[in-house]
Amino acid sequence: MMNTSYEANIFHPKDLKEIRKRFYPHLVQRFGKDQLLVDASISEAIVNSWKHGHGSSTDTPIKVKVTFLNSMMIVRVQDCGEGFNWKEYQIQSDMKHWFPNVEDLEDRGRGIVLMLRVMDKLRYNNKGNECVLMKKYRRQE
Repeated sequence: MMNTSYEANIFHPKDLKEIRKRFYPHLVQRFGKDQLLVDASISEAIVNSWKHGHGSSTDTPIKVKVTFLNSMMIVRVQDCGEGFNWKEYQIQSDMKHWFPNVEDLEDRGRGIVLMLRVMDKLRYNNKGNECVLMKKYRRQE
């Protein structure tokens, strides 16, 4: 299997459609029925960057890179914002099995919870203006 990368500068979340057309077949092939959750996590990272990092401005791009390696997908999302204190959202590994109450979903940070539950790893740079999502492929039946 060849390593494949897709890169895009996104000025508004709707711009995701163009790059999604290119990488979506890989999601279907490698994640099967989980493809929608994986796609939702990528979208969430981009929307968070746009809303919080750029204040919903369309002046500066969010850099997105989706890479398919032999055993996993890596998604890098970087905005030009001030960053945020992601450490307050650091959640124990038992969070992966947490099932939210409706009230919990009203709080800020629910996108981070989604990404933590779906992805194998979620990492931020120190400044908090770049995140990396990693997910291993499901075993092929």
